[in-house]
Amino acid sequence: MINNYVQSASDLVTTHESHRNGFLEYALRKSKESIPYIDKAKALKLILEQKTKLPKDILMLDEIKNSCCEAAGVSVKANKYLSKDDLNEILLEFIKEFLEPAGSQYIDEFIYRYLLTLGDALGGRMRNLVGSIANEKLTRFIISQLQVLGLDFQYFNKTSKTWLKANDYSINQVTDIRSIKWSLKNDEKRQLIYNLSVPIVKNNIDLVILNCFSSTLSGEEFNKIIQNPTNYEILGELKGGIDPAGADEHWKTANTALTRVRESFRKHDIDIALVFIGAAIETKMSNEIFTQYSNGDIMNCANLTVENQLVNLCNWLVTR
Repeated sequence: MINNYVQSASDLVTTHESHRNGFLEYALRKSKESIPYIDKAKALKLILEQKTKLPKDILMLDEIKNSCCEAAGVSVKANKYLSKDDLNEILLEFIKEFLEPAGSQYIDEFIYRYLLTLGDALGGRMRNLVGSIANEKLTRFIISQLQVLGLDFQYFNKTSKTWLKANDYSINQVTDIRSIKWSLKNDEKRQLIYNLSVPIVKNNIDLVILNCFSSTLSGEEFNKIIQNPTNYEILGELKGGIDPAGADEHWKTANTALTRVRESFRKHDIDIALVFIGAAIETKMSNEIFTQYSNGDIMNCANLTVENQLVNLCNWLVTR
């Protein structure tokens, strides 16, 4: 067994305490992410208080028309398909149906409904952040391994689209890291890339480690690198959702992806190393994961909530 802390299927099962801690982590993150939405609602309320006396006055406020449409339930996506007349008609019906009956409390009614729409947007953002939070945790552990082992590295900041040196790294940059590259003691190259569409597989893979460097993450040079199956060292699936209700579905999705990767690389006579990392692992799926781990279909695996397993796996990812 490569991972010393995964000796049986039961080792992979997420505990009740880990579920609780995971939900707490996401709740705190959601509270943090909600701050800009609440600030927008406060700013909108101030404008309404200053510039309206009656609900119909809202129709005259072109500078906040998009926000008014959001309060009426028009999503950003739907807004693109509606004309100015369409939006005015929706707003007029919204005012007649919901704001005018509220009387002098129409501004509060407006803000409540605006917050409902923003809540949907926040929910969508949090669903996207589940994967990002998992990436962030894995990134922290990988960089810690590189630092402890004294391996020089660079990381790609997806916001500035530049490579930064190890000395520039700070923990608050983790959210913006898309790729990390380092050299082993024998001068072998490794480059980790998150969420890469792998041409050989014709699918997006959560975690990819190459055995060569790319100067960019796009363009002709990069496309040439990722089209060559011999440039791949490790591929894996990373599922950060903590809700046990969705655990089995996450594993089915990951297993399908890993099977496709395995079969695609075998067509090139390559037995590619595969890994699976999951936050919510229930008993049934743990048996399936451990079976694949035992027979070599999966080279390594870990529960994202068990630090010893994750540290061990990250050491393997860095040094293999």
